[in-house]
Amino acid sequence: MKLSEMQKKAQTKQASTKNMDIRQSYEELKGCSNDELFRRLTQEIQTQKANGVFDYDGICASIEKIKMYLPKETYENMIRVIDSLK
Repeated sequence: MKLSEMQKKAQTKQASTKNMDIRQSYEELKGCSNDELFRRLTQEIQTQKANGVFDYDGICASIEKIKMYLPKETYENMIRVIDSLK
């Protein structure tokens, strides 16, 4: 197998794993109430801050990925929560 083929195969595997992670997260969160989603978001931000790895852009990107599944008001509230804890 050529190096380029190995690299392509590894990238394909990473993409597949990432899609599975996203799907698994979606399945876990889809039944949560708005209050539960906010609690989890706040908890994740606090955990990241405590560990010194708070990633504002990463969290915003994650919320953007699920934006289409959220009511507009919920999305806007989540962004406000992130901004307030920044």
